[in-house]
Amino acid sequence: MKTVKFVHIADLHLGKRQYNLHERYNDYFRAFKWILTFAFNEEVDFLLIAGDIFDHKNIGPSVLSELFHIIRNFKDKCFEKLNRNIPLICIEGNHDNPIYSAHSWMSFLAELDLIVLLAGKYDKESKTFRFDEYSDKTHRGGMIEINDMCIYGLPYFGSFTSQLFPSIKKAIPKIDSKFNLLMMHFGIEGQDKIKTGVKLSPSLMILHENVDYLALGHYHKQYTLPSESPWIFNPGSLETNDLSELSFTRGAFIAEISGKEYYQQQITSIQCDNGDIDPTSIPNRKFVSVSSINIEETDNFDKSIDLILDYLQKWGVPLHDSKSVINKSDLNCPIVFFSIKGEIGYSRLEIDLNKLRNAIKKKFALLDVRIFTKELFSKIDQLQDGLDEMTIDEIEKEVILSIIEENSQLNPIKDEVLALMTDTKAQLTQRRPNNSELKEQITEWCVANLNGFKRPSKIERVVTETEEEETEEEKEISAKNEALQRKIKEKQKEYESLKAEKKEKENGFDPFDEFNLDLDDYIDDGKEE
Repeated sequence: MKTVKFVHIADLHLGKRQYNLHERYNDYFRAFKWILTFAFNEEVDFLLIAGDIFDHKNIGPSVLSELFHIIRNFKDKCFEKLNRNIPLICIEGNHDNPIYSAHSWMSFLAELDLIVLLAGKYDKESKTFRFDEYSDKTHRGGMIEINDMCIYGLPYFGSFTSQLFPSIKKAIPKIDSKFNLLMMHFGIEGQDKIKTGVKLSPSLMILHENVDYLALGHYHKQYTLPSESPWIFNPGSLETNDLSELSFTRGAFIAEISGKEYYQQQITSIQCDNGDIDPTSIPNRKFVSVSSINIEETDNFDKSIDLILDYLQKWGVPLHDSKSVINKSDLNCPIVFFSIKGEIGYSRLEIDLNKLRNAIKKKFALLDVRIFTKELFSKIDQLQDGLDEMTIDEIEKEVILSIIEENSQLNPIKDEVLALMTDTKAQLTQRRPNNSELKEQITEWCVANLNGFKRPSKIERVVTETEEEETEEEKEISAKNEALQRKIKEKQKEYESLKAEKKEKENGFDPFDEFNLDLDDYIDDGKEE
């Protein structure tokens, strides 16, 4: 095959305004522009974007406008300097578009010929996939071929993904002279402890018989699998979306594939920088983690503020020169975060975090400061100052798991149910959820996972020793209820009989049909509403 060189990225989350900071909005675009410059300088054949270009499907006009100009300028530069195009080959992630929706901003960009949007078609009745060749006229298709490399793409399928691998394998032909690359948007179980993932099941691993490179997005951590002879690649996000990601390696892959009988793969990791220091790394906003500050020796919060300011200065947080303006667009202008801890001798009501933040921003040259208080305890109030500052994803996962674990029938497929509930919640919270499609998705999921449910063979009522017999008063109430139900049924029969007679007299016309009267609505059963 001809030599093919490409860059693989995912999870740009353009339009995100982290901590409601305008400069953070700019940071995500900055990282993307760096990648485009890198791809141009490397003269790659194409650029893969494996989902989540946008942070949200309902993006504002400014986000779309800025992306439009960035891509158009990149394409113009390629034609001017390289005399050819470097296509941006994309798929839709869960942030780009709801499951199964027909149109999105991604398809709009494809219609403008700014990106190549791949979306293989899934037939729900036959449970088969179809990868039509991408058409430059219709801007639709599931496969594009570049220099003997066949690139296939699928949109985000959520919790139903693990059921699709056998059908995907059948739809992708294995041709010895072609290198097959497949783009999908899902995470592998265990790579992110907070999120649910797809297991490295036999049905996924056997996909390798027909797929030489599985280009993933979704998890913001960079990883390759298996450890020996990897064929599954996830580049991670281009910028930090959450403080938990600071421990991850993130970035991109640049790959060069060549060979005849045996493919030679040279795949190199490009990592994100913490700031803008290393010119070979993707520039990111600098985050400075300061170790926990113990304030228990202070007897009021004003003294605690002084202690914290001194501690940050000794730690090396850059001081603010009051004569100059802080250049917040400089990626080395950091976001600082730390925890305050200790058992304080004053009320937690005296703790004013806004006052502390303002004092820190006045003294130090930084973009923002994040303060956590989960290890702070008040002797007077006998209460912790704050909760465990869990992320929304962590809280959501904990709540859903607690609901699932209450039902023993779901335990064998606990992870699958968690993924389904998470996806369903994400779809229902959209402004205009596609309820009919979501219903079909849930139905298909239930059919696919039917064998995983642990169903009891016999349902028995367990009577405990402490269960008391009905009292005389309870027996009397039960008897009255039964008598009332009998009267209701008698009245219903009388009503049906009268209705039939009336229809006969009036040639089938019944004015009461419009009202659908129900006697239950007019009988007082003695129960409070």
